[in-house]
Formats: sequence, structure tokens, C-alpha cells
Amino acid sequence: MREIGISVYPNFYPLDQIKNYLEKANSFGFKKVFVSLILNNHGFEGAQNVSANTWNEILNYCKELGMSVSADINDEVFKELGCTLNDLTALQKMGITRLRIDGGFTSGEVAILSKNLQGIQIEVNASMSSSNNINGSALRECREFLETIEKEGNIGQLTACHNFFPLPDTALSLEDIRPINNLFGSYGVPVGGFIASQLSPKDLHHLGHGVCTIEKHRFLPSHIAMLELFANGFNDVLIGDSFADLSELSEMARCYKQDYLEIPVIFNQYVPQQTKLKIQEQVLISRVDQPANLIRATDTRGINVPPCYCAARNQYTISVLNNRSAQYEGEVQISLKELGPSVEHNVIGFVHPFAKDLLPYLLAGKNKFRLVEYK
Repeated sequence: MREIGISVYPNFYPLDQIKNYLEKANSFGFKKVFVSLILNNHGFEGAQNVSANTWNEILNYCKELGMSVSADINDEVFKELGCTLNDLTALQKMGITRLRIDGGFTSGEVAILSKNLQGIQIEVNASMSSSNNINGSALRECREFLETIEKEGNIGQLTACHNFFPLPDTALSLEDIRPINNLFGSYGVPVGGFIASQLSPKDLHHLGHGVCTIEKHRFLPSHIAMLELFANGFNDVLIGDSFADLSELSEMARCYKQDYLEIPVIFNQYVPQQTKLKIQEQVLISRVDQPANLIRATDTRGINVPPCYCAARNQYTISVLNNRSAQYEGEVQISLKELGPSVEHNVIGFVHPFAKDLLPYLLAGKNKFRLVEYK
């Protein structure tokens, strides 16, 4: 099951401001919260120590709102809180529902933790498996780790989540992490990741931009990045920054509830309003007999389309076939290459550059989609 979430950092902000943010995010349908109990250990500029009372208030408030909490922790803080491998009662009392391991534990120890009787999920750092992948060694080590948990622990209480990377140019690529994600998925282990807010204060790195898992998402709208992670099999998507704007929360929540990908379109001025509305109201799916040069969706066939603006079909151009095409009239096509003009094709607009990387997930009927006007 897919979930969306936020991150809160009391090391930078007062309690009332954080509680207000939690309440607003919850009202939009965000059900997961990431916190870090070891932020000071990483030397983030301006981070302050957080009292036990503040943590208790935040965690209790999350519980009141019905939001689950994933807490980043290492072996030192683990011991300071009075936890042992066989007893996580202290975390349960704090209201932590997911323990994110940030180092200091062996595979065997994680296996023991995964059998905890308090029902706390144990989350491992999936990004450690996708780095330094020399000759497939990371994939092999990850498989060995999962085999250990399956044999010695409770893999049903194991989850994984990738790191976030505040420093520009240090985040991961989707191509590199797909094999790791697929491996976790084959064991039934859900995988999460972080996306950036474009409007949040820059707390975790003042000269950087965005707290994300995937580098190419650093400057993308949050909902577009979220859609790409979900299309790649991620189960949880969380905003890594301190305070996303309400407009970002709203867009994420709206798109999260849909069972299709939204493709923002810049419509050209020549498109008749009736055609534009007909195209936008239809949920589309591309043909499984995938052409080499375009995406074809036949769901809109049958609508009336007089010839209009039969221009060059550049890459990412969207066309609708007009009445010169006989039985194909109304079909929607997205050009994947430069195709040139055709008297059968009305060029109605183009995919916004933000969303061009979503197009591969439409091929051969992989995902349903809708074309929506970019505003």
C-alpha cells in the first residue's frame, strides 16, 4: 500500500510551528512522519539539542493524529534510550512505530530486532546497498542480508528506505537503485524514499536546494517527483525538507489518490476549447503493441476533430488525429521523436518539460494517464 509523508525537525523550529505543520499535513492525508534522533551527531549548521519533553510532545501529537513515526537512530542513541536487541519497549512508549537503522548494527542484530514483540517495524537504509556497486557486490550483499533476515528474523517486520541528500549533486539515480528496489520487493519488503520541496526553508544545507533521494528530482515539483517514485515501485514517499508549502501538500495529496499518472500539458492557442476539454476529461492508456516513435491512446476515438494546426510534431508534442484519418479520428498520440507534420494530425500542445521523464511509464499500457493543462 502506498503512503505519503513529511519530515519534521524540532532541532530548527519551535514545537507549536511543527504541530501546526503536522496538523495541516494530516488534513491532506499525509500519514507518515520522519524524525531524526541523531541530527546533532551529523553536524548540521544551526541544529539545536531537543529535550525529551519536546520529543514526547511531538510523538504523542503524531499518535493523536493517527500518523506513524519513523525515527532515525544509531547504536549510540539506541543504548542511551535504554533499548536492547530484545526489548524496544522504550521506543514503543515514545510512540515510535518504525525504527530506521542508521548504522552500528550487524545483519544478525537487525534480524533479532525484526523479531521485537513490541511490533515496531525495523527500517534499513536501502541506499547503502546501492552505493559502490562494483561487479554487483552491493546486490549480492543485499541479497545475503535479506536471506539472513528471512532465516533468523521476521522479514514481515522489515522495511527499507533510501537516504536523502541535502548536498547538490550527491543524490542517487533511479537507474542505479532499481535493482536494489526490485530485490527488496521480491522479498515483500516495502521501500521508501524522499522528495524535495521547492518552497521549504533550506535548513539541512543552507547553500543547497531540496532534500531528496534522486538527484534529478532536486528541482522538480513535489507531485511530479512523487509520481515517478510511485511508478518505480516505491511504497512510501516523504518530503525530506522542513516545511513544504500548502500548495505542494495539496498537489501531492490530490495526485496520490489517483490511479493514473497526470501529465501536465502546454496547450497551443489554436486548440478548440471543446477538443481540449474532451481530451482532458478522459483517462487514457497506451496501446500494448507499442510503436517505436510514439505513444498511442485510442480511448478518445470517435470524437469530432476537424483539421486544425497540422504542424510539425516535435519530440514530446501531443497530437489528436483529425477527421482526415477516418476510423482513427480522435486518437491521441505523444511523439517520442521528431516526426514532422502530417495532414491527419492536429498538434494540440506539448508535454511540460517537468514531466517528460514520466513518459516511459506510459509505454505499452504500463500506467493509465490523464493530460491536464499546466497552470
